[in-house]
Amino acid sequence: MVNDLARLASTPLGKAVGITRDYVLRMYYIVDEVPRWQRLRLTPVLLGVEYLVYRVDSLAERNTSVDLDAERNSDYEAFHTYKKAFEKVLRALGAWNEDVAFLVDEAERFIRLENATTSRGTVTRQDALALVELRPTDVRLLRAMTFALRGRSMDPATRDLLWPVEVLADIANDLGHYEQDVALGTLNVYAAFVELFGDAAAAELRREVDRYESMFLDRLSALPPARRARVAQVCRRRYTAAVRPYPRMITQPPAPASPSRSAGTSPRKKAAIGAALAVGALAAAAYGRGQPRLLIVSPLLRKRRGHTS
Repeated sequence: MVNDLARLASTPLGKAVGITRDYVLRMYYIVDEVPRWQRLRLTPVLLGVEYLVYRVDSLAERNTSVDLDAERNSDYEAFHTYKKAFEKVLRALGAWNEDVAFLVDEAERFIRLENATTSRGTVTRQDALALVELRPTDVRLLRAMTFALRGRSMDPATRDLLWPVEVLADIANDLGHYEQDVALGTLNVYAAFVELFGDAAAAELRREVDRYESMFLDRLSALPPARRARVAQVCRRRYTAAVRPYPRMITQPPAPASPSRSAGTSPRKKAAIGAALAVGALAAAAYGRGQPRLLIVSPLLRKRRGHTS
């Protein structure tokens, strides 16, 4: 039973459930004060979209040593198919606006940067920080969608407040999975710092963590006192591991297994694409039956576009 749950948690669906629970239910809904009745209607949609995101992530993970732009293999074409299908699903949901469009482009930028970094085989400090700053794009996308689906504009101040929290949470996740990532040869910010700085890795990464946390605390101070304590509580819970003692360094990691390369699009991949799109379609249908008026959200009503880094 325990092994079955562990296997489920490692699947795209299991990962999507965990992300939706940890970020949407336990942070975004609270910070944004989303009414409970709206949470019930929004959550299935967001879960379906996050599952679709993880299907794209699986595609990228299969090509960690393949430069997709250079080789233009079947997964390069599948990536573009995913992106177009992803936009169609979001438009069908009524969850497409300028904020969402910007974040979809940011997600593409992350996937291409990750692929370029892993296929090159070297990671600089700038690469590592750029990746942890871009990697939370999927959860930022979920938050942007909640505003689009509710017919509301996103508050730039709260968006900027949460940006360093999302980065810190990503660093915390890498610290928690450090040994596992090293064993699997998966890109990990702490492992990158260990390779770059050796014994000084923890101090160097802590310096970056302190910078992100200071950014969060400065922006937190602008909130009304009545909200400040609650927001601080739910946000700090997401990145606690980033400010705790770091794991013992692994200086001689095992050689990672070579990623498999498949020629053409396999039936399994085609089935995964169909399943992902089916989830989105079913979520759209369920949401439409429950709250049709919220689906009619024109992108023209969303004038603000931007991002704070």
